[in-house]
Amino acid sequence: MIRRAVAADAPALAGMLRALNDEPGLEPGLITPEGVARDLIGDPRALVLVAAPEGVPQGFATAHPCYDSGTSRWGTFLNDLYVLPSSRRRGLGRALVGAVAEATLREGGAFVWWDADEGDELALRFHRGIGAREEATSSFLLAGPGLARLAAGRG
Repeated sequence: MIRRAVAADAPALAGMLRALNDEPGLEPGLITPEGVARDLIGDPRALVLVAAPEGVPQGFATAHPCYDSGTSRWGTFLNDLYVLPSSRRRGLGRALVGAVAEATLREGGAFVWWDADEGDELALRFHRGIGAREEATSSFLLAGPGLARLAAGRG
């Protein structure tokens, strides 16, 4: 049921990524099957897993390696986790996170880390329900003009 994504999954993944990113301030229209195939499925740094009961993608997880200097260990950052609303409450999200955890341990990693949006009570309940503990951190994003300014020494 959980497997690595293949190029043929790109249209379904693009649709789910657009749904996941359909909120103010984001640009889901930029997500294309071609970009997903190239930037996620085709990139060896990315772990892209699909929940596909009966062969039809119903959810996905994207992750990549990361290093935590506080524990001096490698692990995995779970970037996206999404299950179609019609397929929720069937264990697919838990299976996807479990598959990321298994891949992390297989590669010698010690943790899986992720963020959840403040106020997303559905996601917060899910994450707590699978045994994840909350960490007191704030997420920051440096992108666009701010990224360019700082990179050019003008930040």
